Amino acid sequence: MAKRLDVGALLGAAVSDSNPMQVHDIPLAAIDENEDNRYDQRNIDELAESIQVVGLQQPLVVQANGERYLLIAGHRRRNALALLGRKTAPCIVLAADLDPSRRTLILHWTNTMARGGAGLTGSEVAGAAREIEAALVDLKQRGVVELPGKLREYVAGVLQVSEAALARAKAIDNHLIAAWKADYKKAHINEAVAYELQGCDERLQEQLRGVYQDRLWRLDAKKVRAHKKADAAGFAPLTCPAERSPEPCVSTDKRAAAVKRGECPGCCHDCERSESCEWVCGKVSKANRAHAEAEARQEEHEREIDAFEASPLAAVRQHMRAMLAQYGVTAPNELDEPLCYRVGWVFTDDPFAYRALDLADTFALAEQIGIDPQELLFGNPEGAPLRELAQGMEQAAAEPPQVNVNSHVCVTGLSKYGVCGAAQCCDEPYACCIACPKDCNGRCGWLPKVMPQPVVVCRTAAENREGLKDGKTD
Repeated sequence: MAKRLDVGALLGAAVSDSNPMQVHDIPLAAIDENEDNRYDQRNIDELAESIQVVGLQQPLVVQANGERYLLIAGHRRRNALALLGRKTAPCIVLAADLDPSRRTLILHWTNTMARGGAGLTGSEVAGAAREIEAALVDLKQRGVVELPGKLREYVAGVLQVSEAALARAKAIDNHLIAAWKADYKKAHINEAVAYELQGCDERLQEQLRGVYQDRLWRLDAKKVRAHKKADAAGFAPLTCPAERSPEPCVSTDKRAAAVKRGECPGCCHDCERSESCEWVCGKVSKANRAHAEAEARQEEHEREIDAFEASPLAAVRQHMRAMLAQYGVTAPNELDEPLCYRVGWVFTDDPFAYRALDLADTFALAEQIGIDPQELLFGNPEGAPLRELAQGMEQAAAEPPQVNVNSHVCVTGLSKYGVCGAAQCCDEPYACCIACPKDCNGRCGWLPKVMPQPVVVCRTAAENREGLKDGKTD
C-alpha cells in the first residue's frame, strides 16, 4: 500500500509567514496559466453549471509572481468561472519564494485531490511521476522531508494510483519507441497494448509498427504476445501469409523442436502433411476441419439427391417439367407473377434448394397453362395427352370440317361434352377458335392458355384446303 506523504503540511509551510493561509479574491485577468500543468481541461461546461447551482467549493491555489499570480491548482475551475462571466476568484496565495520542488508536489497533489485521483492519462502518468520523484529526492536531500521505504510508494500516493500502475507507466515510458509513444499519447493504442509492446526489442517494435500503422485498431495485447513468441522461435514469419489482415503466426512452440530436427518447414500453410501433422497450427487445423466437413456435407447432399431421383416424387417432377416444356415453359420467369417465384423446385437441378410445390401452387400452375392438374402430374393413362392434343389441333387446321350449325361439334376433342360452345356466338368463318387469329371474349375456354410448341399457324378453312391441294404445309 502506498505510503502517505503529508503534502498538506508542505502547502501550509509554503504560505508566507507574514501572510497566513487565507482566501483572497483575485481578478481572473491577473492569474496566468501554468505551463507545467498536465491535467485535462475537459467538461468545463458541466463544471460551470455545478458552480452556478452550488457555488465554488474549493478555492484556486496560486503563487505570487510580482503583481501577477501563477496558477498552481484549479485550472478547470478558473476556466469555468470565466465561462460564467465572473471577474474574480477566491484563491489561496502561496509564497512568492516557494521553491520549485514544493511547487511541483503541490501542483500534482492539489490536482489529484480535486479530481479524486483522475485527470492524467496513462501516457502522462510517467511524466508526472518523474517530476514528483525529482521533487521528493530534492526535498529529502535538503532535509525538508523524511521518506523511509521505497520512493515509488510516495510517488504513487501523490498521484493516487497503485504502485503496479505506476511501474507499468514507467516501463512504457522507458522502453517504448517514439512512434508507438506518439500513438499511445493520441490514444490510438491502449495501455495494455503499449505495455506488451515495451517488452519487445526495438527491432520487433519497428516491424510491428510498419505492419499495423494503417490498422492500429486490429492490434491488441494478445496479438503482441503472439508476435513476440513467434519472433523468439526464429523460424516463423512476422504475419500469417494466409490471412488478409495482419495476424501473428501461432503455435510456434509446438513446432520448434520439429523444425530444429528438419521435420517441419516452419509454416503450416506450406506443409503437404498438415492434415495429419500433430504440430499443425490452429489456423490450418481449423481450415482442414472446415474443408473436410464441407466435403462430407457435399457427399451427403449428393447421396440425398441420388435417393430423391430414384423416388416417385422425382418421376412426377420430371413429368411436370416435360409437360411444361411442351407448352413453352422452360423456366420460372416464363410464368406470371407471383407463381413464378414459387415453382423453382420444378426446374432446378437441386431439388433441395427450393421447397416442393404445395397443392395450391400445383393447381395454380395447371390453371395458368390451361391443362388438368392430373395431366400435369401424371399424364393421361390412355396415352401422351400433349401429343394427342397437338395432333388434334393440326388435324383441325389441315382438315377443318364444315361447321355444323345444329350440333356445333368440337373438332379438337378438348370439350368434355363434345360440343363447341363458342360457335353459338361466333360469326367467323373458322371451324375452331384455334384457327382464328382474333383474341375475343367468346374464345373457347377449353383451349390451353399457353399453346403447345410448335404453334400452329392460324389460317381459314379455305386457306387450309388450298394449302393441302398445293402440297404446302406450315
